[in-house]
Amino acid sequence: MNSNYINEISNLLNNVQNEMKLEKLLKYIMNSHVYVYGAGNAGEMTYTLLKKANIDIEGFIDKRSEKLIKYMNKPVCKIEEMNNKIIEKENILIIIAFICSYDELKTLKDDLGKYGYKKIFYYHDIYNLVITKEFMSLDLKDDKNIKSFNNEKEDVTKVASFFYDDESRKVYFNFLNAITNCNPDLFSKPTEEEQYFVRDIPFAKGYSRFIDCGAFDGDTAMSLKANKGIIEKIALFEPDNNNFHKLRINLNKSRVAKEEILFPCGVWKTTEILQFESGNQTTSSISDNGGSFIQCIALDEVLRDFKPTFIKMDIEGAEYEALLGAENMIKQYTPDLAISVYHRVEHMWNIPLLIRQFNSNYKFYLRSHAIHGMETILYAVCEERKQMY
Repeated sequence: MNSNYINEISNLLNNVQNEMKLEKLLKYIMNSHVYVYGAGNAGEMTYTLLKKANIDIEGFIDKRSEKLIKYMNKPVCKIEEMNNKIIEKENILIIIAFICSYDELKTLKDDLGKYGYKKIFYYHDIYNLVITKEFMSLDLKDDKNIKSFNNEKEDVTKVASFFYDDESRKVYFNFLNAITNCNPDLFSKPTEEEQYFVRDIPFAKGYSRFIDCGAFDGDTAMSLKANKGIIEKIALFEPDNNNFHKLRINLNKSRVAKEEILFPCGVWKTTEILQFESGNQTTSSISDNGGSFIQCIALDEVLRDFKPTFIKMDIEGAEYEALLGAENMIKQYTPDLAISVYHRVEHMWNIPLLIRQFNSNYKFYLRSHAIHGMETILYAVCEERKQMY
């Protein structure tokens, strides 16, 4: 391990945030008429953050405005209807608040420019409103237990030495760089490799017995079939009712495994009923503020004889607890792992440390599959009892 790399990580954690940059951004937004483009989860998060900074918004922009007249008690309109506003366009600031690719973001900014709007932000740009030397989860939701990097330095630096290739070390460094400097442009650019099927990562166990935690509508399962054909066995977990309905329909149309087991459940460290917040398609999550309840399970308790070769988790911040509930099967079968570590900043180091506790022979790789740190996946590979598929 290059000592310069570790020193660079340490220097990042010791950096002092430029308060003038924050004040300048706040003043810029406060002196504008703010509209949030996207009346969904990211739009709600953005609205909440702005309220914390005592910034009110004029309303939301959304193509569904004929069905959605108000959101968060604010008016909703289409971009075409903005021409009816009496506010001068040069005084309007638009914050784009939904997940999109670089190309989609550029196209949307170009389109807004054609309408005459020049003050355009992406919602991750307002990290400056909440992150100084402290951090919160990447989805910008409130965290009751905000921590300081000062308390995490030892773990952050320790995990920096875990990664097995230059790309992983770069993704890790850039992730920390973006957070500590409050600049989302510093995140690594997305890899062109397909998520969960990265060709330059030496997966040891393969995909024959696959556990999909956060199955959504079956998108990963369909990618699995496209890449590997019909596999032996798959278990899929999706607690959101609408998503689960789509999942069943899609798998009925196109089987992906000889044996398919579907659970309308969340995944957790224990088997229990928890509060749940149903979100905008991919963003439903376990939450103390949830308006409904779901059955959650521990993988060790419901899949005792499954013998997984691959476990994928993308469950909106519940990954750490779900891994605790899979400790026995990970220790016994050492499956390949693909774990989302972007929902909560501290997962970037807490999850590798947890997996190393299960088995010290796991090797770690990081890849970024979307803009601004979104879809950052920790791949963990253990060559014990090697079984290729």
